[in-house]
Amino acid sequence: MRLKNKVIVITGASQGLGEALAYKVAREGARVALVARTGRLLQQVKNRIVKAGGRADSFVCDIRDSTQVRATIRQIRQKFGAIDILVNNAGVWTDEEIEKTRPEQRKIALETNVLGQIQVTKEVLPLMRKKKGGHIFNVISTSGLADWDNTRWQTYAASKWALAGFTKALRDSLKGSKIKVTAFFPAGMDTNLYENVGRPDAHRQPWMMRKEDVADIIVFALTRPADLAIESIVVTKAC
Repeated sequence: MRLKNKVIVITGASQGLGEALAYKVAREGARVALVARTGRLLQQVKNRIVKAGGRADSFVCDIRDSTQVRATIRQIRQKFGAIDILVNNAGVWTDEEIEKTRPEQRKIALETNVLGQIQVTKEVLPLMRKKKGGHIFNVISTSGLADWDNTRWQTYAASKWALAGFTKALRDSLKGSKIKVTAFFPAGMDTNLYENVGRPDAHRQPWMMRKEDVADIIVFALTRPADLAIESIVVTKAC
């Protein structure tokens, strides 16, 4: 059990990649703090982990709300005592077609994909500094890479570029602190990211990766020796 007794916070844990990852780290012995907006779905994930013999608790939180974030991290600290790993996974999708009829989606995407992740990180950092170690793992997207085609995804790409920039700046600022920071750039996968905004081609597309396979890569990164840091990972579907 490679993550035995590690306290792992996963945002966006009620479905998709976050849910798949939660099951895997629980099987590796981690104590999992599940964070998302939808309490019903979170409870289902928690129940499945506990039924399988794992340890988890759920925390309903909209990471766009700094007050909720602050209260949630406080609750996690009280419940688990510390935070060893933070997986910033929560995110929403948008593109030009969506924004023609739902312009508010721009604001939602930027607040969730950038400000929300930053707010969670800023609340967790003092706990990691106090224990003199930890791992912040930011799930970004290949849309946050300079050479990726984002023709129809300007807002989404902007949010992911911003998160990529924050991740690098954070890593630079934490050098020598024993707090690892990883930027994770996955391409599209079979999750509810597209379904949640009403896309008709939301699942089983040939370009989609399996979320369980992507979660395996995250577990690999989180279980490297303490003196090794994986700064960046890019994962795409093989041609």
